Amino acid sequence: MDTIRMVVDLQYGSTGKGLIVGYLAEKEAPDTVITSWAPNAGHTYISSQGRKFIHTHLANGIVSPYLKRVLLGPGSLINPEQLLEEIQACEDMLKYVEILIHPHAAIVTQRHVEEEAGPMTKIGSTKKGVGAAMIQRIRRNPDDLNIAANCPELAQYVTTTLSYRAALREAKHVLIEGAQGYGLSMYHGFYPYTTSRDVSTWQILADAGIPYDMLVNKHHAVALQVIGTCRTYPIRVANRYDTEGMQVGYSGPCYDDQVETSFEDIGQQTELTTVTKLPRRIFTFSAKQIQESIEYNGAREVFLNFVNYVREERELISIVAAIESDLGTVRWIGTGPTYYDVHTINSGARALRLNQIINIWKAQRHAAS
Repeated sequence: MDTIRMVVDLQYGSTGKGLIVGYLAEKEAPDTVITSWAPNAGHTYISSQGRKFIHTHLANGIVSPYLKRVLLGPGSLINPEQLLEEIQACEDMLKYVEILIHPHAAIVTQRHVEEEAGPMTKIGSTKKGVGAAMIQRIRRNPDDLNIAANCPELAQYVTTTLSYRAALREAKHVLIEGAQGYGLSMYHGFYPYTTSRDVSTWQILADAGIPYDMLVNKHHAVALQVIGTCRTYPIRVANRYDTEGMQVGYSGPCYDDQVETSFEDIGQQTELTTVTKLPRRIFTFSAKQIQESIEYNGAREVFLNFVNYVREERELISIVAAIESDLGTVRWIGTGPTYYDVHTINSGARALRLNQIINIWKAQRHAAS
């Protein structure tokens, strides 16, 4: 394996992981794409051809022109119906592509969805059955295993652990698309207002089934390159309310150097979550959050998305300065939802890159006015 590129969300999710992965896949043409997602979040990409992808299981990296294989790792939690729908919708692109599911991936069923229907409301969960499915796998009951190896609907795609590892050995250029966000990690986020697992670089590697020795290439250089994604205004999923308008669920707090605002206050349309279609909560940028997540996840290259939400040049300068204060470098910015809304920032002196970012931002604002 020559390179492993991994995309990791540095905030609370919905930062544009699907967008940058699709963009990189079209630009860099990886032969192998890997996910280990669960159906509690959706990744969106609009390709250079104008084709829209909204996936909860299938990597948006399938747009790679030289794609050979799609892998769903052992840490995946799969809703078979959703995955099969996504495969069928992309049948024309996947005709000559190998799709392999690790046999130990967990299966999410209607039983798990129903189990989460009530008690998970208190933490603003998407209630897609993911936590319940994970708990069943952890129980390891030989008579009640919800793993891919026991799922007849997915039998044509489920492989063995040895074949999965062999596919990794054959890969040359791998692109891994992480899920959710570091700020939602059960280990590192605002517990208990988190997702049901860790979503940091280390955990994503484990969930994707990457052996340790694959992180170093044949020249004894580190093969792993981590790309962090963030937004100018981070979001969290909605709080929950009952039919009488009383709040019954809370999706969690934020860092002490950011405050909750509203889409109206920043002059933007309210965003809805991809899966639940509920209005998102939105916050100002946190330097503490971004610096912590860049350091912990090893994200030296950063995709700064939703630059179009910024109204003042000094605010944009402050955000870029926070990202680049120590370890991070803004290598791409996003000003919209499509391939053509991603802009690569030239390497070079910090002042020159900042000037390029500001010029792109000004051009976008001029075009929107």
